[in-house]
Amino acid sequence: MNTFSDKADLLDAIASARAALESALARLDDRTLTATVIAGEWTGKDIMTHVADWERRFLRWVEIGRRGEIPQRPEPGISWAEEDRLNQSVVERGRARSLDEVRAEFAAAHRAIWQALVAMSEDELLAPGYYPWTGDEPLAQIAWGVTGDHYAGHTADIRAWLTQHPPQTGNHA
Repeated sequence: MNTFSDKADLLDAIASARAALESALARLDDRTLTATVIAGEWTGKDIMTHVADWERRFLRWVEIGRRGEIPQRPEPGISWAEEDRLNQSVVERGRARSLDEVRAEFAAAHRAIWQALVAMSEDELLAPGYYPWTGDEPLAQIAWGVTGDHYAGHTADIRAWLTQHPPQTGNHA
């Protein structure tokens, strides 16, 4: 678990992890992104759908918390024990969308979470229990789990696949 000394430390770590994920995804051509299983049962497009969904989910949690309410996490009516089912349902819904739509949402969700984090105060991010729903955990840790740590896990999945299937002629995006 990463601990962050200040907001800049968190933002730098997130930016670095996101750059690594985007770099790994950029090594996959469109056909590979949409038609090749990279991790588990997921394509690169599925990974992008999944990551964007969790970024948006985090933003909903924060919005609910700012209203003084406690978000039902990970989603209303869904427990953490059902997280795999939640993730799979999100990915399956995303499969009907075009790669361009998923790319746009992947970028937009990241911009939205980045802008939200930049706008937050050090206290909001780093003070344990700033929001009652975070318990003794600082919001920065939850943000890291949804962003940097999440990005790193999927970057590792993509890199592992690339090690076994190196691109033949580069990206044809």
